[in-house]
Amino acid sequence: MPGKGSVELTFKLVNRDCKVAKTLRTNGIEEFRIIGLRPIENSIRHVVEIREGPNTKIMMVDSEGCALCKLLSSEGIFLISARMKNDNMRCQVVVRDRQASRRKISKLKTFPGFKLLAMRGGGSMLTSRQEEVLLTALRMGYFDIPRRIKTRELASVLGMKPSTLTEILRRALRKLIVEHYGEIAVRDHDSI
Repeated sequence: MPGKGSVELTFKLVNRDCKVAKTLRTNGIEEFRIIGLRPIENSIRHVVEIREGPNTKIMMVDSEGCALCKLLSSEGIFLISARMKNDNMRCQVVVRDRQASRRKISKLKTFPGFKLLAMRGGGSMLTSRQEEVLLTALRMGYFDIPRRIKTRELASVLGMKPSTLTEILRRALRKLIVEHYGEIAVRDHDSI
């Protein structure tokens, strides 16, 4: 769900240098999904989702990061999802605008097997931070019943205080509700 002016890219490539994949392979895990990246000092924190039968396990893996992780955690790009099976990756990202997307695509073309699968612009009114928080919360089970992650844990993953997380979620959800219901939501709220 790209924001106003932003672009959603879906692509595939081969990433033989993924340090997280190498770490997980030593534990017998060949297939996983990265649902979040966050630079932390001299490393990158990867939020990884692993399916084990009917269960889903979420874990954080810190590593120095490969060239792709460094690119996908850089300014102006937000990782939605990166599925990894063996060395093959299928990624979905949101880039700030068309100009930035052209620059990122140019860098992505240096990876073996790169193929752009889809490119879509959008018109959401959420800020990139609100999108990041909402998508991370959704993927990590914050909105599930029962919740798979608590507010304090989610705030830690996102590198913020729980009160800041709550405020961002409430503002983003209000925008989405007002967008969905339009004038009726605002009119009914004002009459209460």
